[in-house]
Amino acid sequence: MSAAADALRLFIAPLLSDWRIQYGRWVDGDSKTDRFAVIKPAGGAPALLVRRPQFTVSLIGAVDDSVPSVSELADAIVEAMRTSSGDLVYLQASEPVFSATGDGRPVFDIAVSAITT
Repeated sequence: MSAAADALRLFIAPLLSDWRIQYGRWVDGDSKTDRFAVIKPAGGAPALLVRRPQFTVSLIGAVDDSVPSVSELADAIVEAMRTSSGDLVYLQASEPVFSATGDGRPVFDIAVSAITT
């Protein structure tokens, strides 16, 4: 995991106290009641003096979670990034995009741009 991805993980972890945070890809567990946040690298600008990595953060709710409850959490992450950037120089989040898994779990994807040195 890159330093920027780790800093992003540390930034969102306090907002996701009962969620499992994964890197790179979603690995579902045995229980459909688990909630996941997956940090996926999505490229970025050329790595020069200042680095600009991009990520997608996917929030995958439990099978019985309501869409509004996961949406509110996605909005809370976006709002947290509007007010702070944690250990990174800068964080900017897009509007969350809704989809669902094959078994009906709500999913919200948030595109995140970071600036780090």
